[in-house]
Amino acid sequence: MAQGGNGGRISWADLKEARRVQELFHGRFSENDAVRLFLVCNRNLQETVNFAFRGEPQEIRNAIGGGEWQVVASRNNRNIADLLRNDIPAEIRQFGCEECDNMWWHRVPSRKQVSRCKVCHRKFDAIPKENESGWAKHICDNCGKEFHGFGAMNHTQSPCYDCGNLCMPVEIMPPFKRTSRRTRNVHSCTAPNCYKRAPVHGNIPIVSMCVHPLSMGRKVLNPSQLHTSTGSTVKTFLSQDDLQSFCHYEPSLVGISEDSSSGNDDNSD
Repeated sequence: MAQGGNGGRISWADLKEARRVQELFHGRFSENDAVRLFLVCNRNLQETVNFAFRGEPQEIRNAIGGGEWQVVASRNNRNIADLLRNDIPAEIRQFGCEECDNMWWHRVPSRKQVSRCKVCHRKFDAIPKENESGWAKHICDNCGKEFHGFGAMNHTQSPCYDCGNLCMPVEIMPPFKRTSRRTRNVHSCTAPNCYKRAPVHGNIPIVSMCVHPLSMGRKVLNPSQLHTSTGSTVKTFLSQDDLQSFCHYEPSLVGISEDSSSGNDDNSD
């Protein structure tokens, strides 16, 4: 339980609703001010937003105790209603701390894609999608086969198991998207740096690089940039479900299996 601005106790659910108010108004209220407004409006989100949008400035100042805030003049009722109906736009993004060699996925507001490393507690911006790496989806542009394996966007190629065509990743998949049945097959590819390199013979293509963490010796291939704070970031209230504790490469690296959408063994990098 947290302490409310009016001296009362508020629950975590109340605090999440207050943070929604703060995010809806793009940080114009501090967290404490948003909590005060929410409590004054009987813990009703719609009533709180209506009051913040339509109330007289002096009324709002009285409600929050004179805290620092900005009058909202450019928003309209339709914008507020849309945001309330659709909730805050959010995305699941990848983050990587190079110093701690820590990679994680986090659900963040689309407007402010920032997350904190749980090892060093520094804030980082999301890795650009074109630089993501990890468990990748490939779709062969020759035969259309879909298969999965370790890869890096715009950096690695993996051979299609039906036609042998080298394919670039089309997407790096967050943990919850790994719905394919796991197999007991251990990763193996023809890249020179692969920790379990496959034999090279016949017309089997040689891939340039293996980005499996056992081959790379690290989890983070392309790290996030340190976040430069503007002072307006709202602490995330978005439910993380199971993403918080997920990492592609934990806890056992050796036991990671390979899979393909059609049930074939996947030895891609």
